[in-house]
Amino acid sequence: MKFNYLTILSLLFIQIISCKGQPEYLFLPQSLKLDLTPFLFRIYSPAELATLSNSDFNANESGLITSSKLSRYLSNWTNNRPSGVVGNLVVFQIQTSGSSGRYVFFDGKQTFAYPIPNLSDLLADTRDDGVLSIDGVVPKGKKISDFFAIYGIDPVIDYIVFAQDTSSLANLSSATFAYYSLLYWGFPKERLALLNGSIADLTAANSLFTTPSYTYTNSNRAGNIKNLYRDQTILQLTIGDLIHAIKNGNTNLEEVDPIPSEGFFLIDGRPNASYTGTVNSTASGSKYANCTSKTNSTFVSNTCLTTYEGRIKSSTNLVPTDLYDGTTFQFKSLSQLQTYLNNTGYPTNKQIYVYGEDATKGSLVWFVLHQILGKPTRLYEGGWKQYGALGLRSPSSGSSPSAITQPASYWRTDIATLSESNSSNADANVPNYQLDVSRQYSKTANKLRTEDKGFLRGTSSSGSSGGGGSPSGGGGNACGG
Repeated sequence: MKFNYLTILSLLFIQIISCKGQPEYLFLPQSLKLDLTPFLFRIYSPAELATLSNSDFNANESGLITSSKLSRYLSNWTNNRPSGVVGNLVVFQIQTSGSSGRYVFFDGKQTFAYPIPNLSDLLADTRDDGVLSIDGVVPKGKKISDFFAIYGIDPVIDYIVFAQDTSSLANLSSATFAYYSLLYWGFPKERLALLNGSIADLTAANSLFTTPSYTYTNSNRAGNIKNLYRDQTILQLTIGDLIHAIKNGNTNLEEVDPIPSEGFFLIDGRPNASYTGTVNSTASGSKYANCTSKTNSTFVSNTCLTTYEGRIKSSTNLVPTDLYDGTTFQFKSLSQLQTYLNNTGYPTNKQIYVYGEDATKGSLVWFVLHQILGKPTRLYEGGWKQYGALGLRSPSSGSSPSAITQPASYWRTDIATLSESNSSNADANVPNYQLDVSRQYSKTANKLRTEDKGFLRGTSSSGSSGGGGSPSGGGGNACGG
């Protein structure tokens, strides 16, 4: 055994001295064709993954960056890229509807840009956590691998920027969720960025050089997320983790994370109407669309509602519209954001559990807390769409439209110990979706993270890498080629 250790160390030393400008130690297994998972795999904490922004956003090299920084990168990536980055610069221009008609200028050699109208199809899934399927959460490993393959990205060395095409809440929250998804899957925070402001507005202000035409160009290579040897899945807070923490560990739930030694602080990142339990505040999601009559007028026609409205027990409200300018959709200053957090009563150093209506909308508040203010923060991706669906409902006639039918179910949330300010939505607007009794008494909601951890370690068949009609190409060159 001692000889094997010495052999591995010798090979690593030879590799290190043979190349200049290496990215990080994580490339070594890829270039040496060795399985060093037991030696190099690292599990990160929320605090290690947090980023505290500079008070001057222009000084940030990753996380939240400005147009001046992106313009500098695009003008001469070889000389201006952040220290330690040796791969390509890849910009994703997010268009949830329409188009600005302006496109980031790139050289097609070391810098690339892609307008994407369907980011939610590429970087989100409907997945089953073991209790209730959830719309729009982090995708499976295969989908992440396909994403890298389609756009020629090597996650071991490349640098990625997500940007709004036009200024809108949908584009901004899509960008923050894409950022969250890649960070969850192990992409290093030092090579991940979100542009403050939209391509359209920054072009109009002469802060960013763009062109009116677009030609697709691909680097014709792609790497494997597994080669990062990073487990950053702790960013996801399961409903089991959440209930276990709210009940101070007094549950019989299994596969739940221990309550942080420093304690936790629960933040509701929804508008005030939702936080105070106003009826008709939360659409149930496309997964549960078989309402009995669909008569509500608050949402688009034929949209169902969650079983009940309210908020998670002991949560305090951080209103998302306070965090950004409602016209430009740029984030407010660091000091302003810190003031809004202080106003929630947040005690310094506690771990933050944050949720929104769903994963995408919740990710915007998560981004502010975790990647601008630098607070150790985990996102409950299920959000109120899942939590508010797990109420008990017994209508006066017809079948029960609620997911929960067992009053003593482990996952029933409409009880005083788990939620407050509760108000029921009309029976006619709640989906007929019942969980099997066995599900209502299952003891774990950790199915997603278990699958994803297995994929990262190569022990799961939940999604193999590659595919997606991608260009051919292997992993990144260990010497930065």
